[in-house]
Amino acid sequence: MEALRQRLAELAVLLDLGPLAKSAIKASLVYGAFVLALYLFERRAGAADARFRTRSFALDVLYTLFYKGGFYTILVLAAITSALRSELDFLQLNLLQGLPWWLGLAIFWVAGDFVTYWWHRLQHANRFLWAFHSVHHSQEQMTALTAQRRHPIEHLSMDVLLYFGIFHLVLGIPTRGWVPLGVFITCLSAMQHAQVSWRFGPLHRLFVSPSFHAYHHSVEARHANANYAFVFSFWDYLFGTAVSEPEPPARYGVAGLDMREGVTDHLVHPFRLLWRWRRGYQPAPAAARAAGPETPAPLT
Repeated sequence: MEALRQRLAELAVLLDLGPLAKSAIKASLVYGAFVLALYLFERRAGAADARFRTRSFALDVLYTLFYKGGFYTILVLAAITSALRSELDFLQLNLLQGLPWWLGLAIFWVAGDFVTYWWHRLQHANRFLWAFHSVHHSQEQMTALTAQRRHPIEHLSMDVLLYFGIFHLVLGIPTRGWVPLGVFITCLSAMQHAQVSWRFGPLHRLFVSPSFHAYHHSVEARHANANYAFVFSFWDYLFGTAVSEPEPPARYGVAGLDMREGVTDHLVHPFRLLWRWRRGYQPAPAAARAAGPETPAPLT
C-alpha cells in the first residue's frame, strides 16, 4: 500500500497535478457559466426547451461531465502525453520562443486552425476516422453541449494531435498552459453548436459563427462536405467548402446512421461500423451522409 501511495505521489509530481487540477476546476466553472449564458440567448431566440428533456441531451450532459469535469484532462490526457513526452522530446521545436507575444499568438491560432481544418476534412473522407467522428454528428437536436458528443478515441486522437503535437512539441506551450487555452476553445465550440442565429455580420467570411457551423451538421445532401473550419471560416471559402444560406438547416444528423442513443451503443458503434465495412456493407460515408445507407463508402 505504501508503494502504491509513493507511486501515485510520483505520478502527481510528474503531471504537475496540483496546479493542473486547480486549473481544471476553474475551467469547468467558466465553461458552465458560459453554457448558461448561451442557454439564455437560445431562449431569447425562441429555441425549444423540449430538447433538454430528451435522452440525447442526457447523453451530451454525460459527455460534458466526463470531458470537462476534470477527470479526462487530469487522469487521461495528461497521463498519456506525459508518458509520450520522453519518447518524442526530440521533436520539440518551440517555435514561439523568442517571438513577441502578439506574433506568437497570431501564429498559434492561424497554424493551429489550418491543421484543424484539414484534420476535420480527413475525418469526413477517411472511413476509419469517420466511424468515430460519426458519433458527434449523430445528434439531431443541437445544443451547446453537442460540442462534447465525441467518441473517446476521436477526442484523445485530436487532443494528442492538437494539444500535445502542436501546443507542446511544435509551439512549445507547457502542459500547464493547456487548460486556459482549452477552456477558450471549448467555449468557442459550445457557441458554434448553440441554437442561435448569429452570423457575425460582415465578419462571417472571417470567423466561424453558429449559423455557419450549423450547415456542417445538416442532414441535407446539398450541405454535405461543407464548413469544416473551427475558428476561421476563410479556410472554407479559400478551399471551396463553404456553404452559407439565408435559412438554417431544416434537420440535423446523419441519414442511415443506425446508432441508438445509449452510452454503450455510442462506444461500440464505430467498431461495429468498421466491422460491417470489412464484411462488405456499404453505409453512407461522411462524404454523402444525406444520400442514404446504400451509398458506396470512401475507399481510403
